[in-house]
Amino acid sequence: MSDDESSSSEDLPLSALGKKLKKDDSDEAEFEDVDDDEDDDMGKEPNDDSDDFIVEDDDDDDDDDEDGDYNSDSSDDVPLSSLKSPQKKATKVKPAAKKSTSAKKDAPKKKATKKTETKTPVKKKKSMSAKKASKVASSTSASANYLCASSELYSQCDKGKLIQSLLVRWWYAYQWPDPKTLPASTPKGYDALDGFPGVYICTQGSNVGKFLDKRDRDQAPSFKNFAKKNSEELKDMLLRAIERQLKDLIKYEGEGTDAEKNLKVLEKWTMKLNCSKADKEAEKVLKAKRLTLP
Repeated sequence: MSDDESSSSEDLPLSALGKKLKKDDSDEAEFEDVDDDEDDDMGKEPNDDSDDFIVEDDDDDDDDDEDGDYNSDSSDDVPLSSLKSPQKKATKVKPAAKKSTSAKKDAPKKKATKKTETKTPVKKKKSMSAKKASKVASSTSASANYLCASSELYSQCDKGKLIQSLLVRWWYAYQWPDPKTLPASTPKGYDALDGFPGVYICTQGSNVGKFLDKRDRDQAPSFKNFAKKNSEELKDMLLRAIERQLKDLIKYEGEGTDAEKNLKVLEKWTMKLNCSKADKEAEKVLKAKRLTLP
C-alpha cells in the first residue's frame, strides 16, 4: 500500500474499509482456488474455470452489498476526521429572572434615601435659622441696651459737641501735665519716657518693666474732667484752642486751606453758643436716659 492510500484512508468511513478488506480476502481465496484447480485438474477447459470464477465473484458482490447496506445505518459511516475533533457542548445561558428580582429589591431603597435626603436638610435649615435669629436678636438688644453718657451727649446736645471739639485739640488750650506738679528729678531705679513728661519706667529691682505715672489726673484732658465743667468754661477753652491752631496752620501751610475754613466755621458756632441753654439741655439728655456722669 502506498503513502497516498494510507493518508487518504483516514477520511474514508469504517464501512468502506470493511468492504475493502473483504474484497482483498476473497480475491486471494479465488486465486488460491484457481491455482489448486489448475494443479489438480490439469487438462480441463478454460471455459469451465472462468464460469466458476464469475459465479464466485457474483456471490461475493452480493455479500458485500448486503454488508454495505447493513453497515450504512450504523456509526461506521462517520469519517475519522469528524471523530478526532468532537464538537464542544454549548454553555447554558443563565435566566434573567434574578435581575428583575434584584431591581425590585433596590427600588424601595432608593425611595427611602430620597425621603431621608429631603427631610434632614429642612430640619438643619430651620435650626440654623433659629440660631442666627437668636444671635441677631441678642446682639441688637445688647447694643440697644448699652448706653453711656459720652455717646448721648456727643450726639444730642451742644455741650457734648463742645467737649468733643475740645478733646481733639486740647494741647492748644492748656498745658498738661503742669511742670510745677512734676517731680524735680527722675525717681531712683526708673527712666523717664520721652514725649510723656511725668511718666517713668522701672529698670532695676523687682518692678522692672512697670510704669510710674506722676501726672495730675484731675487736670487730664478726658471726658470725665471736661463734662464736670460748665459750658461757659468749655467755650473759653475751645476759642483759645482754635485761635492758636489757626496761627500754626497759617504758619506752616499758608492761608486759604480747607482746614482753615473748617476751623473758622467752628469758631463762629462756638461764639454764638448759648452756654446756659447748653447746660440745661445736657441735664435733660442724661435724665431721659437715666445716666450719670462718671
